Amino acid sequence: MKSTLLFLQLALGAASLASDLPVFSRYSRRQDVPTFDWDSIAPSTTLNWVTCYSEATQCTRLSVPLNYSDPGAGSAAIALLRIPSPLGLAGSPAYRGPVLINPGGPGGSGVEYVLSSIGSEIASVIGEEFDVIGFDPRGVANSTPRILSIFNNDVERAEFGLGYNDYDMEVSSLPTLPGRWARMQVFGSLAQGRDNGLLSHVTTDNVARDMMSIVKAHGREKLQYWGFSYGTVLGATFAALFPDNIERAILDGVLYFDGYYAADRINDIVDADKVLQTFFDGCAAAGPDLCAFHSPQPSAIKQRLDALYERVLRQPVPAYSPSLPQYGVLDYALLKSTVFAMLYAPYLAFPILAQGLKLLEDGDASLLYQLAMPRGGEVIAVVDCADGTPVSDSPATLAEYAKQASMKSSFGSQVAAVRLLCSGWKIHPNSFKGPITANTSYPLLIIGNTLDPITPLAAAKEAVKAFPGSVLLTQDSPGHASVTTPSECTYRHVRNYFLNGTLPIVGTICNVTTPLFPPRSANGNDSTSVAAEYVKRRMFIV
Repeated sequence: MKSTLLFLQLALGAASLASDLPVFSRYSRRQDVPTFDWDSIAPSTTLNWVTCYSEATQCTRLSVPLNYSDPGAGSAAIALLRIPSPLGLAGSPAYRGPVLINPGGPGGSGVEYVLSSIGSEIASVIGEEFDVIGFDPRGVANSTPRILSIFNNDVERAEFGLGYNDYDMEVSSLPTLPGRWARMQVFGSLAQGRDNGLLSHVTTDNVARDMMSIVKAHGREKLQYWGFSYGTVLGATFAALFPDNIERAILDGVLYFDGYYAADRINDIVDADKVLQTFFDGCAAAGPDLCAFHSPQPSAIKQRLDALYERVLRQPVPAYSPSLPQYGVLDYALLKSTVFAMLYAPYLAFPILAQGLKLLEDGDASLLYQLAMPRGGEVIAVVDCADGTPVSDSPATLAEYAKQASMKSSFGSQVAAVRLLCSGWKIHPNSFKGPITANTSYPLLIIGNTLDPITPLAAAKEAVKAFPGSVLLTQDSPGHASVTTPSECTYRHVRNYFLNGTLPIVGTICNVTTPLFPPRSANGNDSTSVAAEYVKRRMFIV
């Protein structure tokens, strides 16, 4: 298996993927995926697999209690898609059962994630002994009942106008914060008033219980799991609730669990500027043929980016791409969040970012606007804000929080925005919020990159302490979670862990040799085609 090929398939699909643009992403259905009538499968407490989408995949719907404390209060139907193990289909004794995958979010569709080519590449990593199973968390995508949009339709959403600038927590935007805080109170009231009875039951602890139901429906007692970013919160919550039911669990790109449940993400951002520095360093070293935003010195590239920030802050830039078609305005908040998003998968995104910045410098915002993430915070609010400690911050308190975040990182506004969004949220069920710690029936494998823009290595080290016996595998690379970088070393350890339970030696570091700005001949793609691939896969950046 070629590591470069594997990387290209996984880079923007998984944890880059994997959690968290903390606010600005929302689940959006890909337009190019094949269709399947999920209503043709009757929900059941048994797994009745049927061929779906293609001959290579199978689907089912599992009926679970909507409220595990009151099983008679209704049910939810969890959509599952699997790439079946050929050994399992053949009845071989070498079959090792299902591995559940969560791509992050919250709100990421595990069904569409595994359905994409990424799923088959994950299957090649873990081996033919295992099924690869993607599931849509309760309320999301193909699972029912679905989280009804807080807005009835896109027209109403547009009229309300909840967009990037509403979440903007840059210090320069703080004078307008009181008005935006008021809008978030309206947003929270609107959600509460339109709740269809589901919103208090889509918390992370309930999704973890659904995972236990999936395991038992397979006739097994212990979970095998690979979760990215927010998926590490989900996996760790499962481990805390069901410590005796862990067979294998990988937490890859780890959040601070206590911070997540406290609605305080400020420490997650501490390494983002260091990842951006690798863009400056790599671009300077690559030369003008490979990096369109090249200057001989990294400091000069940084100065040019800062100048673009200042220019767009003073005067937003119109963007129009008739071939897509796509159009809009690239303003400061959108530019900043787009640069931040590109830090998730540097080995694929940095050449595209360089071209977009050069075009913007020349007055053309179309490429960067094309790369921008969808606007919205509905799914994040439903899960993050309900999971977290209620936020009652005043505008003045939020402003002080934003200033503290800006001292952590120039991208501090990205996580401060979560606090603003949750300040108006009013649905706070009495759900499990920790402590997230346990002595598990089998040690966890924790994976962290040396430079991750939203899940720092320090958080992975904290996770090791929370789960005694677990081992940290460090991948020496920038980017969000291991799958955004080609590393045969990392994938070998993943394979060995799933297959025979072998954990890396404590202190193991997997190196990466791929350059950040590779020659075009290395992957056969020019920046335009890679940009198109990025846009196609960006639904997984959640």
